[in-house]
Amino acid sequence: MTNQPKPLPSVKSLLSDSWKLFTSTWNVSVKTSILFLYVGLVYFASGLLAKYNPNFSSLMFIVSLASGIFTVWVGLRLMIRMLLLEAGKSPLDNKEEGQKAMNLFVSLIWIGLLTGIITFGATILFIIPGIYFGIALYFSELFLIDKGIRGSIALKESRELIKGRWWATFGRILSGVVLFAGLMALVAGLIMTLIGPLFKVQMMGYSVDLKTDPFYAGVAQFVQMAMMAAFMPLIIGFQVKLYRQLQRTR
Repeated sequence: MTNQPKPLPSVKSLLSDSWKLFTSTWNVSVKTSILFLYVGLVYFASGLLAKYNPNFSSLMFIVSLASGIFTVWVGLRLMIRMLLLEAGKSPLDNKEEGQKAMNLFVSLIWIGLLTGIITFGATILFIIPGIYFGIALYFSELFLIDKGIRGSIALKESRELIKGRWWATFGRILSGVVLFAGLMALVAGLIMTLIGPLFKVQMMGYSVDLKTDPFYAGVAQFVQMAMMAAFMPLIIGFQVKLYRQLQRTR
């Protein structure tokens, strides 16, 4: 007779624990998440340059690519930090944390690529298989960071972790996504509403919206990165809490 997994904590309990982790460790986690602001500043400066020098627009692909790579690296660092903080351990110093993230970077991209191929392939067949694999492989990156398990083995471990508890895991992930995405969208929306009038001018008695201006896009992306700097410790902390609870109740 096989042992059945224990029930997972309720959504309310999981969200509460994630919030407590976020608020009690934010002064430490923000030392890594604040690096997202550098990406925001790059986008802000790029928008400003593109506004006054249209030729700079041709370089935006390179800027976006470099910013994307840096964003993934910072996100990886934050996962490393939140795993340690959730376990009650001291985080690595900045140099060691950054080096560990660099060492895991290629493996993380490979796992992401494998997950994307499997999920996309399943989605082509039908939407439901795509959703299934998206959830089943959700914790692959954490297995890489937490246990050093790489490639397809990390995908297998993630699938085994939620075996027999797919619906329970799906419901908790969905609750977190809806709540945190809604929170970030609300705060970002309020900020953009406040600064929106700065991008409107009066011409010949008509109000002209300048939201197509590249500088506006730079400002919007800076706000997005500021939201990530503030809230990514909460989002990743929730992911880590769910990962740990799945391990403890396995």
